[in-house]
Amino acid sequence: MNMMLMTWCMQARLEEAEASSMKGGKRAQQKLEQRLRDLEMELDGEQRRHSETMKLVRKQERRLKEVAFQTDEDRKQQERLRDANDKLQQKIKAYKRQVEETVKYRIAIKFTHNFYSPETGS
Repeated sequence: MNMMLMTWCMQARLEEAEASSMKGGKRAQQKLEQRLRDLEMELDGEQRRHSETMKLVRKQERRLKEVAFQTDEDRKQQERLRDANDKLQQKIKAYKRQVEETVKYRIAIKFTHNFYSPETGS
């Protein structure tokens, strides 16, 4: 009888240990499944943020290209204006020379006219 009682106790402890083990295994499995769901949600969030970041990167790249193009156009316009300014400066110098020559010519004519004029008594 003693042996039967021991067997029965051992059997009960074995079943208890198996039940406890199953509970612990199910709890661990539930924790792991919850952790998996949390990680999947975190991954979804990161993927959304990555998508938004990539949209911003593409937008900034387009803006950069626009600014580079505008800078190039501005540089070309500056060159054209510099060339036009140089040409106008050359014209101004030429006009000044013409004015100076005209003034000298008029002075010379006036001097000649006064020199040979009958009013001076010569």
